[in-house]
Amino acid sequence: MARLLVIEDGGEYEEFARLFLGERYVIVAAHSAGEALEAAERGIQAMLIDLRFERAREEDLIGDVASTTTRLFAGDEARAARWIKEQQGTLILAALREAGHMQPAVFVHDFPPRRLANLAKLYGRVGAVASFDADALLRELDRLTEPSR
Repeated sequence: MARLLVIEDGGEYEEFARLFLGERYVIVAAHSAGEALEAAERGIQAMLIDLRFERAREEDLIGDVASTTTRLFAGDEARAARWIKEQQGTLILAALREAGHMQPAVFVHDFPPRRLANLAKLYGRVGAVASFDADALLRELDRLTEPSR
């Protein structure tokens, strides 16, 4: 059975995946970039990623607050730290891609079309569903794994 890596800061995505996707996937959970990289090394076929890691401990986050503060927020360190939490899922996906893990990734988030297109341009097979809808999520995973992609 295919393995679905669920990356989140809580347990809701994992619980949802076990309940509604467990007939099709073995669910593997990760709560940080380090855990996600370790799990991916053991083999996965797809990823379900939480965008925001608001409950994560600072030491579990990836992203450089100092450079983000300078680069994006004109010295506002609090805004930079908040942005890193709000974008942690994409930062983890970037780390996974950099490590060579190119499996399809789906976010549960209502991205504007332009943002989703940009994510796909940067990270390859990336999709999104607007809510926790098992049928929509499975369709998106199927779309991303079609041989023509």
